[in-house]
Amino acid sequence: MEIHLVSSMTPEDENRLAPSVLAAIEELLKRLPVSYSLRIETVVGQAIHHNHTAEISEEAGPPTPPDLLSP
Repeated sequence: MEIHLVSSMTPEDENRLAPSVLAAIEELLKRLPVSYSLRIETVVGQAIHHNHTAEISEEAGPPTPPDLLSP
């Protein structure tokens, strides 16, 4: 899956808010049993990224979807 976000923020606002956007996406994805790589690149070329590898348990059965609306 590849997601692109186009905003009307100023370059300064993009640089300031990019870490918060990355953290919010991480918060959603960490509840899922998936591996992922996130990368945010601002209009001025600042890039931040995060990678996560899901743990695979041989004893566990098929994963059940988490309740994403619960805290």
